[in-house]
Amino acid sequence: MTGMLRDGIFDGVDTNVGVTAKTGTTKARIERAALMLFAQHGMDGVSIKQIAEACTISDGAMYRHFKSKDALGRQMFEAIHKKLEALVAAHLKPNATMEDIARALTKAYCELADGDPAQFVFHLTHRNYFIAASGDGGADPSDLMTDCVAEAMKRGEIPDGDPELRSAMALGVVMQTAEYSLYGRIKLPLSQHVETFVRSIMAVLRTA
Repeated sequence: MTGMLRDGIFDGVDTNVGVTAKTGTTKARIERAALMLFAQHGMDGVSIKQIAEACTISDGAMYRHFKSKDALGRQMFEAIHKKLEALVAAHLKPNATMEDIARALTKAYCELADGDPAQFVFHLTHRNYFIAASGDGGADPSDLMTDCVAEAMKRGEIPDGDPELRSAMALGVVMQTAEYSLYGRIKLPLSQHVETFVRSIMAVLRTA
C-alpha cells in the first residue's frame, strides 16, 4: 500500500498534532512527521535523519525524545491501538448483540480512517510487525471480534463455524474497503457507509 496513497490524503494536516505528545511540542512534531513518513514509505523505508529533516530539528534532538526509530514507531502504534479500543467501547451498548458489536467495530475503524488517515494507514500496515515482534500489540479489536463471534455462535445468533475464519472475513468487509479509500477508489467519508458495512458483515457471519 505504501507509496500509492491517494493524492492529497494528508492535505490540511496540522503538523503540530502528534499521537501521544501535547500539541505544539517538539515531540508532537516528531510524531506527526514520523507518522506521515511511515504511512507513505513504511518504517523500513524511513531514516531518523529523514524524520528530523521533516520537522526541522537535528538528529541529536530526535534522540533526546526517542531512543530509536523502533521505539518511536512502537509508542505510536500502541497509542493508536488503544485509541481503537476506546472508540469501540464508546459505541458498544450494554448487553450488545452481534450486530451491535459489528456496528461498534465498524464505527471505530471508520472514525479513525476519516479522522486521521495517517494513523489509520500506519496501524493497518504495521499491525503484524508490532504484534509479531512482542506477541502483544495491546488491545486488539480483531481479537474482540473473534471472541464475540464465538460467543454469538454459542448463543445461536449465528451458525456454528470457525470463529477466526468468520471474524477475518467479516472484518475484511471494512478493512479492504478502507484500504480502497486510501487509494481514492471509495467515496469518502467512510462513516457514511457504516450501515452498509454492518449489513454486509452480518451477511458474512450468518453464512453457514
